[in-house]
Amino acid sequence: MKTISTWGLLLVLGIAAYIFRVPLLQTPAKWLIQEDKIEKADAIIVLSGGSFDRGNKAVELFNKGLAPRIICPGGNRAYEFEILNMHITEAEAAKINLVRQGIPDSAIVLLNAGTSTSEEAALLASYLVNRKYKKVIVLTSLYHTRRAGKVFGKALQHTNIKLMVCGAKSSRFNELYWWQTEDGLIAINNEVLKNLYYCFKRK
Repeated sequence: MKTISTWGLLLVLGIAAYIFRVPLLQTPAKWLIQEDKIEKADAIIVLSGGSFDRGNKAVELFNKGLAPRIICPGGNRAYEFEILNMHITEAEAAKINLVRQGIPDSAIVLLNAGTSTSEEAALLASYLVNRKYKKVIVLTSLYHTRRAGKVFGKALQHTNIKLMVCGAKSSRFNELYWWQTEDGLIAINNEVLKNLYYCFKRK
């Protein structure tokens, strides 16, 4: 009798999980997405690792007059350009995308350093303080906003700099329907694991 009850409960749970599968699967993506209300700032910081989508969003914000300059950090090599015999950093790749869309060279600050979110945050904290910046927009991939906000928030916690985190939508998958593509599966699962790693790392 107990076995029948157990199987009945599992069946009900299975049916419920199937019926509510979409909102259940959207939960991790919604947890990862954590943006701030954006206002005018001294600069837009385009984090490395996604020069196309992040750069496109930076152009949109710049053209709206939300900041007079765009800072591009990133010391890792942009390997997708190697096939064209171009040996450039991720920061330089981001700049190529910005210039291609009409952003003047004088408005772009290139920082060929930083190989991770935490390294870029530490580098930029010093850079921004030395130049007396008051407000900055940190621009990253939409699903990376929670982690980027925490990392930069910690790096800037002893400064008077206001941090605003903005996310760029992926051109390769829909963040809220991430399980429908391989790119989405990899990106969201990796980001959840990285967030968990950062949580345990701080303890």
